[in-house]
Amino acid sequence: MAHSASHMGTGNRLAAACRITRPITCLLAALSAACGGSLAGHPAAAGWGRDALSMVSMAGVMGVANAVNDIADLPADRIGKPWRPIASGQLGVRTAWSVVLALALLTMTTAAALGPTQTLFAGALLLLDLAYSYRLKDTVLVGNLVVGVVCGGTLLFGASVTGGLTLRPCVAAGTVLLFVLGYEIVKTLQDSAADGEAGFRTLATVFRPEVSVGAYATVAAALCLAVLAVGAPVSSAPSLFLVCAAPFLIAPVCLCAWILWTSPDRDASTARVLLILRLAWFPGLFSLALLK
Repeated sequence: MAHSASHMGTGNRLAAACRITRPITCLLAALSAACGGSLAGHPAAAGWGRDALSMVSMAGVMGVANAVNDIADLPADRIGKPWRPIASGQLGVRTAWSVVLALALLTMTTAAALGPTQTLFAGALLLLDLAYSYRLKDTVLVGNLVVGVVCGGTLLFGASVTGGLTLRPCVAAGTVLLFVLGYEIVKTLQDSAADGEAGFRTLATVFRPEVSVGAYATVAAALCLAVLAVGAPVSSAPSLFLVCAAPFLIAPVCLCAWILWTSPDRDASTARVLLILRLAWFPGLFSLALLK
């Protein structure tokens, strides 16, 4: 019985260690790298193995970002999200750092196999991960922007492996940056009570909620403009790109802006908006792949 309990405890710790990396966003980072590689050139030209290595490396970058953020967010999570693995005591901080180091090693090993440019690129993204959690999160909008840069950077990393930073992957990465920036603005609005009690300075804790709503609407408008005025012209099949981008990118962000602007229930509206944006991640990335 004790042996069984020990195995159950180990299994729970492994599950908690996996949860702090947020596997879905790691998968998105891997697919983002694949999207960038596809937009910059055909992966077969560089070798499918190199494309796979870039996906693993960027999944590692995102895993590090998520795990470090859980460690740094421990004071706020004890207040607002006590069910998170570290805040609930399911996973110790030392074990969480072991997960971070393992993922960082995986990231840099796979990047080094791709070349010196990719090694520097991956190292820079890891440094941004750390800078966000321990310096830049406690800022107004700068931290949100850094998260967008890291997410857009995963796409550019994939492009650097197969064909270089040409116009199409750069447009796609800029669109990803805007999408994630908007998501992060709404996320800080949802977390404003716990962040404020923990002493974090964010757009939502420093200003009234209406400012965050206005900021999201501005970012949503910029994203729509980027898709229509920049994305469509650079696509080799603009009609097909717009047919996919309209329901998967433009419609969700516009709907979210409308919900935030009109709903009197701030908690319910932010939860609804975050759900819509999460559901739009995968199809939105697919539509960006059609820029080619």
